[in-house]
This record gives sequence, structure tokens and C-alpha cells, in this order.
Amino acid sequence: MRILLTILGILISISSFTQELDKSEIVPFRSRKNGKVGYMNENNEIIVEPQYTSGTYFNNKKYATVSIGNDSLERFAVIDLKGNYFIGFDEGYEHIGLNYTFENWILISKVGKYGYMNEEKEILIPLEYEQLGGFFGQLAFAEKDNKYGYIDSVNRILIGFQFDKASNFGNLQPDGFRYAMVEKDHKTGYINNNGELVISFLYEEAYSFHNGLAVVKKDEKFGCVNTKGAVVIPFVFDHITNSGEIIKARKELTSSKEFYFDRQGTLIGTSTN
Repeated sequence: MRILLTILGILISISSFTQELDKSEIVPFRSRKNGKVGYMNENNEIIVEPQYTSGTYFNNKKYATVSIGNDSLERFAVIDLKGNYFIGFDEGYEHIGLNYTFENWILISKVGKYGYMNEEKEILIPLEYEQLGGFFGQLAFAEKDNKYGYIDSVNRILIGFQFDKASNFGNLQPDGFRYAMVEKDHKTGYINNNGELVISFLYEEAYSFHNGLAVVKKDEKFGCVNTKGAVVIPFVFDHITNSGEIIKARKELTSSKEFYFDRQGTLIGTSTN
């Protein structure tokens, strides 16, 4: 299980602007002349000169995150639609993540520690964590002293620092709970948003629940379990797709033969297309 702290930094070349854009939208591009990122409008007019190492799209058509430097010394800032700095490079942030899924909170990092602030630049979560996730169902994973737990939006520890790795809570499932993957001793299980370990540490890999089922890996093979931990699709597959109403599985990754299951685990057909 890979726990990722996502940074939205998709960069586009000038030649790629063939899609129809909103008239008020400006988008990032990477200059062919200097290799830097700037911003242009739908008429290919440069609004912000290319000067950045990376740049994101504008969240809520309001702010974008930009960076300068390299992996050994990179600094982040936030600009508005005119290229003015809302958060400047001189404020010294090593990472900034704009998160509009939770009350416009902004993820920030300095000296290897993460926290959150709001658009008034008030610190909401102190910069005291080695990693910090997004808030889903009012909970975010946090890493402290090399262990993971979960905090709420006022920085109370609701699930103690006991895991080797942890993920964000996923979407609300049909049983009314959210679930997150947690890891101990290189095995992955699941907790719900009450902090209860509902599926023990059994799996080599595990993925988010979708409509009550999750893909997991055991003994080098994939299967599916439900939110109670019951095996719904057996561990005999090299690949499973769990994104729609029908679950698709292949016994060999390169095979063209697919097995189709309904969400109760009943085999409903096969295909060689």
C-alpha cells in the first residue's frame, strides 16, 4: 500500500491547448524557450510569464500553487489569477497544497513539518506532523514520531499513533461508514471512521472501498472483500477492476480473458475481447 500525499502539478505544453476553455480560465503551460511554467488564457495570451519550476491549475478559479527550485531545495508560493502573490516564496514553505474539499484549508510545510492554515493565513493545525492527509469525514491521517494516527479539525487525536502507514478515509459506503487502509508489520487492514479495526492486518496490498467492496492482495493474488472482511471474490486473480457495477478480473495480467462478477461475488460471464 502506498500512502501518497498528493501534489496536483499537471503541466501542459503550449501545443496542447486544443480543448475549449472557459472564457475566464487561465491555464499553466511550460515554455519551450526556458523550460519554465507560466499561465495563459484561452487566446494563448500570456498572463503570467514562464518563471516557475511547476504550477497547478487554479482551484475554484481563484488560486494556484507554483514552485521554484529543485528536489533538494524547492519553495512554494500561491498566486492569484493576475499572478499576484497570495503566499510568497519569502514565507519559506517547502510544500503548499490547496484543499477546497474542506473549508478552503491550505496544507503547508516548513522544515519537514506539516500543518494547515486558512485563507486568512491563520494556523489551524500546527506544523508538527511529518505527514498530514486531507480531511474526509472530519478526520485526517497524521504522522508523528514515525507512527500514524488520525486527528480532527481542532487537532484532537481521535485515533492514536499506532500504525506504520495510513491513508485518507474513502467515500461513504452503503453501511454508512468511511474506511481507511492502515498498515502494521508490512500487512494492511482497514479501520472505520469510529477508529475500529474492522478488517485485520492480513493483506500485502489493499485499495479503497467502492460500493461496499475493496480489492486486496493475499499470497500474491487479488480478490475482493466486503466491509465486514468477508471474501466475496476469491484470491485467484492477477488483476481486478472495481470501478463500476460489474467487477472485472483476469487470472493472468496479460490475458485477454476477463471474468465478470456482480457485487455479491456471483460470476455472471466471461469475455475474451
